[in-house]
Amino acid sequence: EEELCQTKIIGVPHSKHVNLYVPRYLAVTLGFDTARRLLSEVAGNIFVDSLSSNKYWHFIRCGEDALTLEVALQTRCTFSVLTSTAGMTDANENETTKDGLSQVVSEISEVIRRRRKAGRHSGVVLISRQFIETLPEMDELKSAISSIVGPEVGPNPAQFPRFEEVEQQLPPANIRPLFKRLPRVVQRSLIWRRDAAGKPLLPRDLEAERIIGRFVQQELRSQPGPRKGGLKVKASFAPRFHAMEITTSSPLPSAFDCAFGYMLGHTAAMLVREQRNFYVACCAGMHLPPRDWQPCAIPFTYLYPDVPLPKKASCPARQIPKMAKFVKPNLREVFRHFKEAWVESNVFKSPGPMQFDTSGDVGPLSDRPYTLLADYLSVDELKQIIQPVLQPAPLVMSTDPYVVRDARVKENLGALEQQRLRYKPAIPSYLRGPVTSQEDELAPHSCDSFEELVKSFPLTTAGTSAIRLVPPVSSEGDEMVSTFSERSPTSTMLQTGMTETSKALTVGIVFASSQVPGFHPALAGLFDYLSGLSPPAKLIGFFCGYEGLIKDFWAPMTQDMVDQFRNLGGQDLLCQFGDPSTLAFKDHLQGAIKTIMRHQLDGLVMVGNLANQVDTAFLAEACAAERLPTKVIGVPVSLDCNFPFVQQSVGFDTVTRTLSAFVGTIGNLVKASRNMWIFVRTMGDAWSHVAVQITLETHVHMVLMSGSQLLGQYLAKIVQCLCDLIVQRHEAGQDHGIIMLPVGFVNDILELRVLFSELMEVMSRNHYEQSWDSIPSIASKLKPSTAALFEVIPRDVQYEMCFGGRERYMNKVDFSTISTDRLLLRFVEIELHRRRQLGIIKEDFFNGTCYPMTYQARSAIPTNFDCDLAYTLGWSAGIMIQLEKPGLLVHATKLECDVNEWRVRGLPLTCLLRTEYDEESQENRILPAYVHLLKQRTVKRPFSDLPPPKDRIIQTLGPVQFSGVLASLSRTTWYMLNEPLQDPTDSLRETAYLCGELQSTMALAKAESTLYAVNSLLQNAVSVLEAFKQLHDSKKRGTQSLADVPVEHLAKVWTTQHHNRSSDSHSDDRTHHSTRHEAMTRSTDLVLA
Repeated sequence: EEELCQTKIIGVPHSKHVNLYVPRYLAVTLGFDTARRLLSEVAGNIFVDSLSSNKYWHFIRCGEDALTLEVALQTRCTFSVLTSTAGMTDANENETTKDGLSQVVSEISEVIRRRRKAGRHSGVVLISRQFIETLPEMDELKSAISSIVGPEVGPNPAQFPRFEEVEQQLPPANIRPLFKRLPRVVQRSLIWRRDAAGKPLLPRDLEAERIIGRFVQQELRSQPGPRKGGLKVKASFAPRFHAMEITTSSPLPSAFDCAFGYMLGHTAAMLVREQRNFYVACCAGMHLPPRDWQPCAIPFTYLYPDVPLPKKASCPARQIPKMAKFVKPNLREVFRHFKEAWVESNVFKSPGPMQFDTSGDVGPLSDRPYTLLADYLSVDELKQIIQPVLQPAPLVMSTDPYVVRDARVKENLGALEQQRLRYKPAIPSYLRGPVTSQEDELAPHSCDSFEELVKSFPLTTAGTSAIRLVPPVSSEGDEMVSTFSERSPTSTMLQTGMTETSKALTVGIVFASSQVPGFHPALAGLFDYLSGLSPPAKLIGFFCGYEGLIKDFWAPMTQDMVDQFRNLGGQDLLCQFGDPSTLAFKDHLQGAIKTIMRHQLDGLVMVGNLANQVDTAFLAEACAAERLPTKVIGVPVSLDCNFPFVQQSVGFDTVTRTLSAFVGTIGNLVKASRNMWIFVRTMGDAWSHVAVQITLETHVHMVLMSGSQLLGQYLAKIVQCLCDLIVQRHEAGQDHGIIMLPVGFVNDILELRVLFSELMEVMSRNHYEQSWDSIPSIASKLKPSTAALFEVIPRDVQYEMCFGGRERYMNKVDFSTISTDRLLLRFVEIELHRRRQLGIIKEDFFNGTCYPMTYQARSAIPTNFDCDLAYTLGWSAGIMIQLEKPGLLVHATKLECDVNEWRVRGLPLTCLLRTEYDEESQENRILPAYVHLLKQRTVKRPFSDLPPPKDRIIQTLGPVQFSGVLASLSRTTWYMLNEPLQDPTDSLRETAYLCGELQSTMALAKAESTLYAVNSLLQNAVSVLEAFKQLHDSKKRGTQSLADVPVEHLAKVWTTQHHNRSSDSHSDDRTHHSTRHEAMTRSTDLVLA
């Protein structure tokens, strides 16, 4: 037969899980390095996010044991759960033992309790993907279900018992709790489906991270937490779940895998030329530089590790065993060594995105996979590479409550992190010399009732003007002239620079909002400017956000501290966690003022998003009321990029580029598989600018955003649009695609808002224990139509709706925890099944899954653009403090140009606010004036230039680059280019100039008719503007979207809108019911890209 067949069979080992392993010849497989790098980037970003917030526990499902342990060592995670955990705690354990679910849950719960006592309320747990499937309890569960239901499978599911009936017949110990926590789709598969042997069949995805996380949550709730006031209380536990394996299937290959794959291809070609048959191309010595790698080949029989060497002449008549669950002894020993240390302290490492160049360099030895190095290095050498130095003792910020901050040690950082520490951010060159401030009399405002705003901020509205920082070029006496000064009838110039001051300034800084890339560069810019003054100013950092400002948790910022965090993601230098999350109460403001007075601060810089800048405005007003010399300055750092009159906030570029890279990676997967639809949930509200930018960069097939200006959107309409797109692409032979929706989109679905309102009403009338058993009782009290909707929703999403808010001590629905992607996927499956039953579609072709991206980019390493912008704004905040300019938000314009052309401005904080009349309290509430460009009619629709959804092809941007040609390309966003079109600052300046010219003309006029004509003209202009204002106010009240209304006010919105429509139609005979029916049945404007 060999003589008749001339074809030579050569194998190339490719597996992201290291399914093939032969000592010396095949240490790792092709694709493993790329997979571990991508997973380490995502997991590292989440680790830093966890460290910064100190309130979430993240459960991440990675891959098989070898890949999971590799990521655990690369990122130094808190805890790891493998399918075979034998030997991880005790070297004398039997290698064949298998931990049960209850034992693993108890171990994780104990780790969480230990970390709580040490002041650490967050962590990361990595989970192997096959853990639930290989549990001893799962085998018992299959046997029990088989005995209850029987081994035969009938065509009619109605013949099988209900889920509740099966649950009651299961043994109560271990088996019944496991079945109860399984998703409905898993329960259905166990009851309805059988394999070839007649045993219950499991589906492909068991969501191990959610099952384990919920069991841990139940375990922690069953035991009281720490004592408070002499009583034991239950501490909060907020789990977050991630399934990351999907991102590792089709990414751009790493430099190591490019070199490895190229060499394997050459080796395979040489084997064919040499007439070799049944060989596997391999490579030895891959711990060396690529030029010293040793290409080789082994017979296929060597892939059977259990076959003795003399018998390897022929292949056994069975499949090649997979080695992905095999953990190399050296790595097991290393993990056992570091396990306790990583539980007791935070030693996280964020490797960051893969970097590419044209040199072909695969990086230093420390940057190679540890699974590879385990074949060549000793245990001690591996320990030195994985964690070079011991973690120092944490900084204790408070003993009651116990709060600590772990430091990042430079030697323990990843290669890219250390490279980013050396990056020198660029700033406009004129800011490094003497700077002139130019004040404008007029400034844009977001508030329609400015008079009401003045009542709340009488001092800051009267004493704060918008300013521009410009360079002086000449001086005549006290008058400064600048090349960048713009014509304005009222402009005052003051000069400053890095010169001698009368006394050393003392400035404080607070990280006021949740994690966004760019906090650390902003602090570094402020620190560097203050350090350059003579005498150098003192910078004080307040830890834990507002809690540190109120309770005076602080430390002086030193050069060493700042240098350890320059240009890195997260905010763990100062952290942002604790209570309160706002300064909305009087005692909070008083506590902050006492801290400011205690330190005699000359300036206070508040770095945060728009909601936190409202607190900054109140703090500036309080300082003015107390006649304190403290200059309060705000720095816009926000992933939502929704500041009015700000061209782009810090962090938006990093978030959109990082998430676009992840979306492009899973886009490669769906294009390669050609049978997968992925629902991606990303951050942002219903009008998310993040979702817009990602769509423009990646061309996802559909993005769901807020559309209706009156009633929101109907679930049936949304599902219909999604199913129509899926069917259209199926008919075109494209059974794959990506659907993206922001977190806030759930607010715009009408049926869900009604459901949330009823859930809040039900739960406010009775106390329900936070457990799965309480959900049926809650559902029984819903209205029939709402209860029917609630019953179809996936059970874990039901839990998120009912109890997600309690994880953060909220008595409301926490929209950020609701898995809208899983909910919509469920309804799409139901609709497609209905169409198949009706014969509209002929076959079952749909295969959907979900991939949430809500935490992957919040603490990513900032891009060069965001480092430059954050550093510039931090530097400029120091200038404004030295200029004694209080109550300003520092921002930059002309961001689409080179850095040297950027211009820095200061905007009064009151310009960011709006007022809203509260009918209950009969008072005006102060709220942030969020900007949503999609609501503006003058803005070009962002998706008009994209191909139709059914014809789109996903674009792959690749990971963020920090050096080379790709890093130096001009970076513009849709928001950056369109926001200036809505900014009236330049028009106001032109208006002020024209008014000044008109006033001068009137002063010189000699004829009375000229004065009369001008006065009449101005009076008519004022009356026309007043009419426009009234029309705008009435239209704004009539077109408010439900996505803009809090859920607790939903009933009032329905009543008000209904009443308005009825009163408008008093001339005809339509009744209240008919008007509501017309409003409910009108076609909604669903925004689909």
